[in-house]
Amino acid sequence: MPSPLLAGTYVTPVGDLAVLVDPASGAVVCSHFGSIGEAARELGRPYVDMPDARVAAALASWAAGDGLGLAAIPVFQEGTALQQLIWAAVREVPAGETATYGEIAHEVGRPRAARAVGAACARNLTTPFTPCHRIVSAAGVGGFGGATQLKRRLIAMEAG
Repeated sequence: MPSPLLAGTYVTPVGDLAVLVDPASGAVVCSHFGSIGEAARELGRPYVDMPDARVAAALASWAAGDGLGLAAIPVFQEGTALQQLIWAAVREVPAGETATYGEIAHEVGRPRAARAVGAACARNLTTPFTPCHRIVSAAGVGGFGGATQLKRRLIAMEAG
């Protein structure tokens, strides 16, 4: 059985963020604007309440307007090879900027896969470390797991 995940709740300008970190790799494996219990249910793994100082520093830096700290925190989530490419490309979109689903599809060499980008973003478990909120539709903001207002708030916060 894998080791319990390290869990912490961090205050951000857009709400409390529960973050689960794999103790072996130090990677964020799940983050959720809500409770640790809700985040842990996503993975079905036990956890211990032990906040991570690196995560706290990165989130404080992000809240202060520096999005580079989030990119320095490793993430891991299971997914297909295409999803992994998409999530890596999403992590390259700078804070304060957005990209369209089509632009990310083009970036990963699959220019007709905008819907696959949307599906990968919908399956992302590591927001804001994998900032799918920065990915928008060609016609506007687009979806965000039913939390379009949160997506707008995240984009606005990062834009300054």
